[in-house]
Amino acid sequence: FVYCSVHTSPLYMKETNRERKNDIKYKVTLNEEQKETKRLIRENQIVVVTGRAGCGKSLVSAVAALDFLNKKECEKIFVTRATVEVGQSLGFLPGSLDEKFNPYIEALVDNLNKCQDGAKTSQMINDGKIVGCTIQFIRGKTIDDVLIVEEAQNMTKHQMLAILTRLGKTGKIIVNGDNEQKDINDDFNGLSYAIELAKKFPEEIKWVKLKENHRSDLVGKILDYEYK
Repeated sequence: FVYCSVHTSPLYMKETNRERKNDIKYKVTLNEEQKETKRLIRENQIVVVTGRAGCGKSLVSAVAALDFLNKKECEKIFVTRATVEVGQSLGFLPGSLDEKFNPYIEALVDNLNKCQDGAKTSQMINDGKIVGCTIQFIRGKTIDDVLIVEEAQNMTKHQMLAILTRLGKTGKIIVNGDNEQKDINDDFNGLSYAIELAKKFPEEIKWVKLKENHRSDLVGKILDYEYK
Protein backbone atom coordinates (compact mmCIF):
# COMPACT_ATOMS: atom_id res chain seq x y z
CA PHE A 1 0.00 0.00 0.00
CA VAL A 2 0.94 3.66 -0.37
CA TYR A 3 1.22 5.54 2.91
CA CYS A 4 0.47 9.22 3.41
CA SER A 5 4.02 10.47 3.69
CA VAL A 6 3.15 13.69 1.82
CA HIS A 7 0.39 16.27 2.07
CA THR A 8 -2.92 15.13 0.67
CA SER A 9 -4.30 16.58 -2.54
CA PRO A 10 -7.22 19.03 -2.65
CA LEU A 11 -10.84 17.92 -2.78
CA TYR A 12 -12.23 19.42 -5.97
CA MET A 13 -15.67 20.62 -4.92
CA LYS A 14 -15.89 23.21 -7.73
CA GLU A 15 -17.21 22.19 -11.11
CA THR A 16 -14.60 21.02 -13.63
CA ASN A 17 -14.83 19.56 -17.10
CA ARG A 18 -13.97 16.15 -15.64
CA GLU A 19 -16.50 16.24 -12.85
CA ARG A 20 -19.35 13.77 -13.17
CA LYS A 21 -22.73 15.13 -12.06
CA ASN A 22 -25.06 12.17 -12.60
CA ASP A 23 -25.62 9.45 -10.02
CA ILE A 24 -23.27 6.50 -10.21
CA LYS A 25 -24.75 3.02 -10.05
CA TYR A 26 -23.11 0.53 -7.71
CA LYS A 27 -23.67 -3.14 -7.01
CA VAL A 28 -25.19 -2.35 -3.61
CA THR A 29 -28.44 -0.60 -2.70
CA LEU A 30 -28.51 1.67 0.34
CA ASN A 31 -31.56 1.78 2.58
CA GLU A 32 -33.17 5.08 3.58
CA GLU A 33 -31.06 5.74 6.68
CA GLN A 34 -27.89 4.99 4.72
CA LYS A 35 -28.98 7.31 1.91
CA GLU A 36 -29.52 10.07 4.46
CA THR A 37 -26.06 9.38 5.92
CA LYS A 38 -24.54 9.63 2.46
CA ARG A 39 -26.29 12.97 1.94
CA LEU A 40 -24.93 14.31 5.21
CA ILE A 41 -21.40 13.21 4.27
CA ARG A 42 -21.72 15.05 0.97
CA GLU A 43 -22.97 18.25 2.61
CA ASN A 44 -20.75 18.39 5.71
CA GLN A 45 -17.04 18.21 6.45
CA ILE A 46 -17.22 15.94 9.51
CA VAL A 47 -19.81 13.22 10.02
CA VAL A 48 -19.81 10.74 12.92
CA VAL A 49 -21.54 7.44 12.11
CA THR A 50 -22.39 5.07 14.95
CA GLY A 51 -24.43 1.90 15.27
CA ARG A 52 -24.16 -1.73 16.23
CA ALA A 53 -22.14 -4.33 14.39
CA GLY A 54 -23.73 -5.06 11.02
CA CYS A 55 -25.56 -1.74 10.58
CA GLY A 56 -23.51 -0.78 7.51
CA LYS A 57 -21.36 2.07 8.86
CA SER A 58 -18.33 1.11 6.79
CA LEU A 59 -20.37 0.32 3.68
CA VAL A 60 -22.11 3.70 3.47
CA SER A 61 -18.78 5.41 4.13
CA ALA A 62 -17.19 3.46 1.29
CA VAL A 63 -20.04 4.32 -1.11
CA ALA A 64 -19.87 8.03 -0.23
CA ALA A 65 -16.10 8.17 -0.57
CA LEU A 66 -16.20 6.24 -3.84
CA ASP A 67 -18.70 8.79 -5.17
CA PHE A 68 -16.28 11.64 -4.48
CA LEU A 69 -13.49 9.72 -6.21
CA ASN A 70 -15.52 8.68 -9.26
CA LYS A 71 -16.98 12.17 -9.71
CA LYS A 72 -13.45 13.65 -9.70
CA GLU A 73 -14.24 15.62 -6.54
CA CYS A 74 -11.24 14.18 -4.74
CA GLU A 75 -8.03 12.45 -5.75
CA LYS A 76 -7.64 9.93 -2.92
CA ILE A 77 -9.51 8.07 -0.20
CA PHE A 78 -7.52 7.78 3.01
CA VAL A 79 -8.39 5.30 5.73
CA THR A 80 -7.05 5.06 9.26
CA ARG A 81 -8.07 3.13 12.33
CA ALA A 82 -6.94 2.40 15.85
CA THR A 83 -3.95 0.06 15.98
CA VAL A 84 -5.77 -2.10 18.49
CA GLU A 85 -7.42 -5.39 17.56
CA VAL A 86 -8.95 -7.39 20.43
CA GLY A 87 -6.14 -6.42 22.78
CA GLN A 88 -3.27 -6.44 20.26
CA SER A 89 -1.47 -3.48 18.76
CA LEU A 90 0.14 -2.89 15.37
CA GLY A 91 3.51 -3.87 16.78
CA PHE A 92 2.43 -7.45 17.49
CA LEU A 93 1.80 -8.14 13.80
CA PRO A 94 4.75 -9.65 11.86
CA GLY A 95 6.31 -8.23 8.71
CA SER A 96 6.98 -4.85 7.16
CA LEU A 97 4.86 -1.75 7.75
CA ASP A 98 2.93 -2.52 4.55
CA GLU A 99 2.21 -6.06 5.75
CA LYS A 100 1.29 -4.87 9.23
CA PHE A 101 -1.21 -2.32 7.93
CA ASN A 102 -2.92 -4.63 5.42
CA PRO A 103 -5.60 -5.77 7.93
CA TYR A 104 -6.45 -2.15 8.71
CA ILE A 105 -7.43 -1.27 5.14
CA GLU A 106 -8.98 -4.66 4.39
CA ALA A 107 -12.49 -3.73 5.59
CA LEU A 108 -12.61 -0.73 3.25
CA VAL A 109 -11.40 -2.85 0.34
CA ASP A 110 -14.08 -5.47 1.07
CA ASN A 111 -16.79 -2.79 1.02
CA LEU A 112 -15.44 -1.21 -2.16
CA ASN A 113 -15.55 -4.64 -3.78
CA LYS A 114 -19.23 -4.86 -2.86
CA CYS A 115 -19.78 -1.64 -4.77
CA GLN A 116 -17.73 -2.39 -7.87
CA ASP A 117 -15.60 -5.07 -9.52
CA GLY A 118 -12.59 -6.08 -7.47
CA ALA A 119 -10.30 -5.31 -10.40
CA LYS A 120 -11.31 -1.64 -10.22
CA THR A 121 -10.53 -1.54 -6.51
CA SER A 122 -7.14 -3.20 -7.06
CA GLN A 123 -6.34 -0.65 -9.76
CA MET A 124 -7.27 2.21 -7.42
CA ILE A 125 -4.90 0.81 -4.79
CA ASN A 126 -2.11 0.38 -7.35
CA ASP A 127 -2.67 3.94 -8.55
CA GLY A 128 -2.43 5.29 -5.01
CA LYS A 129 -6.11 6.31 -4.92
CA ILE A 130 -6.81 4.18 -1.81
CA VAL A 131 -4.29 4.98 0.90
CA GLY A 132 -3.83 3.40 4.32
CA CYS A 133 -2.53 5.83 6.94
CA THR A 134 -1.63 4.93 10.51
CA ILE A 135 -2.56 7.34 13.28
CA GLN A 136 1.10 7.80 14.11
CA PHE A 137 1.68 9.39 10.68
CA ILE A 138 -1.33 11.75 10.79
CA ARG A 139 0.54 14.61 12.45
CA GLY A 140 1.70 17.28 10.05
CA LYS A 141 -0.80 16.30 7.37
CA THR A 142 -3.64 18.41 6.02
CA ILE A 143 -6.61 16.33 4.90
CA ASP A 144 -8.05 17.94 1.78
CA ASP A 145 -9.39 14.67 0.37
CA VAL A 146 -11.63 12.08 2.07
CA LEU A 147 -10.49 10.38 5.28
CA ILE A 148 -12.43 7.44 6.74
CA VAL A 149 -11.72 6.74 10.43
CA GLU A 150 -12.64 3.20 11.44
CA GLU A 151 -13.06 1.69 14.93
CA ALA A 152 -13.04 5.11 16.58
CA GLN A 153 -14.15 3.54 19.87
CA ASN A 154 -10.62 2.13 20.19
CA MET A 155 -8.94 5.51 19.85
CA THR A 156 -8.12 7.88 22.66
CA LYS A 157 -9.46 11.42 22.84
CA HIS A 158 -5.94 12.64 22.10
CA GLN A 159 -5.76 10.56 18.92
CA MET A 160 -9.17 11.74 17.73
CA LEU A 161 -8.22 15.37 18.37
CA ALA A 162 -5.04 14.86 16.33
CA ILE A 163 -7.10 13.44 13.44
CA LEU A 164 -9.89 16.01 13.40
CA THR A 165 -7.48 18.94 13.54
CA ARG A 166 -5.87 17.71 10.29
CA LEU A 167 -9.01 18.74 8.37
CA GLY A 168 -8.32 21.05 5.45
CA LYS A 169 -10.68 23.64 4.01
CA THR A 170 -12.09 21.23 1.41
CA GLY A 171 -11.61 17.88 3.16
CA LYS A 172 -14.06 15.33 4.51
CA ILE A 173 -13.64 13.18 7.60
CA ILE A 174 -16.01 10.28 8.28
CA VAL A 175 -15.75 8.83 11.81
CA ASN A 176 -17.14 5.32 12.28
CA GLY A 177 -17.51 3.50 15.57
CA ASP A 178 -19.58 1.66 18.14
CA ASN A 179 -18.93 1.94 21.87
CA GLU A 180 -20.35 -1.56 22.37
CA GLN A 181 -17.29 -2.90 20.51
CA LYS A 182 -14.47 -1.07 22.28
CA ASP A 183 -11.28 -2.94 23.18
CA ILE A 184 -9.72 -0.22 25.34
CA ASN A 185 -10.53 0.68 28.94
CA ASP A 186 -11.02 4.43 28.43
CA ASP A 187 -14.58 5.40 29.35
CA PHE A 188 -14.19 8.62 27.37
CA ASN A 189 -12.57 7.50 24.13
CA GLY A 190 -12.07 9.01 20.70
CA LEU A 191 -15.56 8.15 19.53
CA SER A 192 -17.12 9.65 22.66
CA TYR A 193 -15.11 12.82 22.05
CA ALA A 194 -16.28 13.03 18.41
CA ILE A 195 -19.90 12.61 19.55
CA GLU A 196 -19.41 15.33 22.16
CA LEU A 197 -18.10 17.68 19.47
CA ALA A 198 -21.12 16.86 17.27
CA LYS A 199 -23.40 17.88 20.14
CA LYS A 200 -21.38 21.04 20.73
CA PHE A 201 -21.28 22.05 17.05
CA PRO A 202 -24.42 20.46 15.54
CA GLU A 203 -24.48 22.76 12.52
CA GLU A 204 -20.95 21.83 11.47
CA ILE A 205 -20.50 18.26 12.71
CA LYS A 206 -23.26 15.73 12.10
CA TRP A 207 -23.88 12.57 14.14
CA VAL A 208 -25.87 9.71 12.62
CA LYS A 209 -26.97 6.56 14.45
CA LEU A 210 -27.74 3.66 12.10
CA LYS A 211 -30.23 1.14 13.44
CA GLU A 212 -31.00 -1.53 10.83
CA ASN A 213 -29.05 -4.80 11.03
CA HIS A 214 -27.74 -6.05 7.66
CA ARG A 215 -26.32 -9.32 8.94
CA SER A 216 -28.06 -12.45 10.15
CA ASP A 217 -31.06 -11.88 12.43
CA LEU A 218 -29.14 -14.00 14.92
CA VAL A 219 -26.52 -11.24 15.19
CA GLY A 220 -29.20 -8.87 16.44
CA LYS A 221 -30.37 -11.41 19.01
CA ILE A 222 -26.82 -11.96 20.27
CA LEU A 223 -26.23 -8.22 20.59
CA ASP A 224 -29.54 -7.75 22.39
CA TYR A 225 -28.58 -10.49 24.82
CA GLU A 226 -25.12 -9.04 25.39
CA TYR A 227 -25.94 -5.34 25.78
CA LYS A 228 -29.55 -5.09 27.00
